[in-house]
Amino acid sequence: MNKPTPRINSALREKYVGQTVRLVGQVLSFSADTAVIAASDGGQVLVKLNGENTWGTKYVEVIGQVSNDFSIVEFKSTNMGEALDLALANKVVEYGQKCPELFT
Repeated sequence: MNKPTPRINSALREKYVGQTVRLVGQVLSFSADTAVIAASDGGQVLVKLNGENTWGTKYVEVIGQVSNDFSIVEFKSTNMGEALDLALANKVVEYGQKCPELFT
């Protein structure tokens, strides 16, 4: 990535349509070409998978582009393990919105 990508939760998708973002959450369901993630704020997000993912843990971070329908088209993902404090992850999202210079 050449430029920083903002961390978002489900409520912020509307603000970032057409842009590349990072979304951390818990995998709720997974199929061949889509997944549903519970974002850090508890909202559900549809992720359109790129077919190259290696999701293997309960929590993941997805880097992708927000579509007009507010789903995220996956570019790349990272497994985040079996235990992750989503409330803390959401605080990082909130601080990133208030002080983006901290994350650039």
